[in-house]
Amino acid sequence: MYGDITAVGSGCQKVEELGCAKEEDHCSRGEAVGVRKKNLDLGSAVGLGVAAVCFATVPWKINANLLPPGPKPSPFIGCLPQMLRNKPTFRWIHKLMEEMNVEIMCIRLGNVHVISVTSPEISREFLRRQDAVFASRPVCLPADIASGGYLSAALSPMGDQWKKMRKVLTSEVLSTSRHHWLHDKRVEEADHLIRFVYNQCMNSATSGLVNVRVAAQHFCGNVIRKMIFNKRFFERGIEDGGPGVEEEEHVNALFTILFQGRLQGLVATVLSYCYSFCVSDYIPCIRAILDLDGHEKIVRKATTSVKKYQDPLIDKRIKKWNDGTKTEKEDILDILIMLKQTDGTPLLSREEVKAQIVV
Repeated sequence: MYGDITAVGSGCQKVEELGCAKEEDHCSRGEAVGVRKKNLDLGSAVGLGVAAVCFATVPWKINANLLPPGPKPSPFIGCLPQMLRNKPTFRWIHKLMEEMNVEIMCIRLGNVHVISVTSPEISREFLRRQDAVFASRPVCLPADIASGGYLSAALSPMGDQWKKMRKVLTSEVLSTSRHHWLHDKRVEEADHLIRFVYNQCMNSATSGLVNVRVAAQHFCGNVIRKMIFNKRFFERGIEDGGPGVEEEEHVNALFTILFQGRLQGLVATVLSYCYSFCVSDYIPCIRAILDLDGHEKIVRKATTSVKKYQDPLIDKRIKKWNDGTKTEKEDILDILIMLKQTDGTPLLSREEVKAQIVV
């Protein structure tokens, strides 16, 4: 009996030892598999890192051999910090070219390579021999806002819309026959300009001084309004023939869209807002978040001021033509509204007419 108990006990001990051995073997195998997994993960991470570095650096090195010389750009943002610190940007670029003693330079701003040229020979290469490559206008936020989403001819990139609006302008607005047709309106405004200058000379309050800048802007604004809307003023103007508050706001807004800077007497900084160096044009992903240069706010405000006076006149004129209360073409607006396709439908939409009138 005792012998059987001892045998059973020794058998149990062997079973326990065998179980422990299996557990130890299983643990050792698990540890080995874990080590292999860690090594695999570490190796994969290192491999991916090396591939990312090669992908990020090799193309830049290859492209760098094909690009003109220029300042060394920072990763991702390029030379944008230098551009923001040095205003105006065109003077900074010109200074860089003088320091590097080059006639062509490449400056990377965000993901865009800006090529600056001062050599007449190289410029001819761009503008003549390679015209088909460089003829299109760049896409930029101020131009997009001012043209109503690239609907006008002046600011649209090369494409079907640009070809359509260009054909309209060359055949219907800027033709020789149309120039003669609008001759009397231009002569009338020239007479008004002489009267305005004469009244300014006779004004004792200003000692007969004439602000040539104001007179020139007033004349240009009146000629444009007369040829497009067949009217000199949006409201009544003033007694001496000068611009009223509405006309001054309208002209200043147009100059703001096309020219940067505040008009202070005879001194003004004239830098184009359209196609100026705007950070959001080179990093488009920040447009919905930041307006670092303030260009978007300024251009939207100016465009709203312009359209505030122009759009109601355009809507009213379209309604007159649709109602049949107007039957005779008197100005450029009538020409644009009455352009027809072969099936008799309007060639230009309401928004296209409004965008073309702005710029």
